[in-house]
Amino acid sequence: MNKLINRFCKYIFLTIVALSFCLLFCNSKDIFAAYKESEVSSGGTIVGTVKLAGDVPEVRMLNVEKDQEACGHGTLPSEALVVSSDNAVKNAVISISGILQGKKYDRSGVNPAIDQKGCVFIPHVIVVPPGSTVDLLNSDDVMHNLHTWSIKNTAFNEGVAGGGKLPKTFEYPETIKITCDVHKWMSAWLIVQSNPYYAITDASGNFKLEGVPAGTYTVQAWQESLGKTTQEVTVSADGETKADFELTKKGKNKRRKKKK
Repeated sequence: MNKLINRFCKYIFLTIVALSFCLLFCNSKDIFAAYKESEVSSGGTIVGTVKLAGDVPEVRMLNVEKDQEACGHGTLPSEALVVSSDNAVKNAVISISGILQGKKYDRSGVNPAIDQKGCVFIPHVIVVPPGSTVDLLNSDDVMHNLHTWSIKNTAFNEGVAGGGKLPKTFEYPETIKITCDVHKWMSAWLIVQSNPYYAITDASGNFKLEGVPAGTYTVQAWQESLGKTTQEVTVSADGETKADFELTKKGKNKRRKKKK
């Protein structure tokens, strides 16, 4: 009897381990319901703006500490938070969370790309579908070293010579920071989005999500320095729904003094 109980417990343990392994490392499309592409008739539209609550912060300047001749400047404005005079937030990412069926991904044309020009990543934020191959370019005359900070997708740390191109494929939904180990001030964000309902706000903080099936959804606004917020919206067939977001600048955490 004890042997049977031990075997049963061992079987349960191995099953739990196997399931845990799959949850961590298997393709999510194989174990969860994947987004399903379909034709959307009478789809609605979500439009709105993203604004910063409070005062407009001063533009933070970054020191270009090396290769100034090639980079073309000694300082440059940080793109970590770009806010207009009327508090509009640029480069915020708007997306619908948890939608399982809707319009098709737009995979037409050439590979999406991030360039390195003037020792700056262009664009600063890019959103791509899962499985996309992104061309990482270097238009400068100096070497750049691309470093991705990712968990689900394979991280890499590779040099790209001037005029070079480094194609990389990103399989899984994830928010990935990209930096250059040679030029420490450089950074960009690559968001692999699980469905095609996403947009990046323009300089006026505006966005638009089109072809949304009628229904109620959770819409998220995310910005690298301000974090994220969500709201629930209801979309009607052929209708336009307004969704404005307000993000708050994070306060600095004060360290508590240790009691002597």
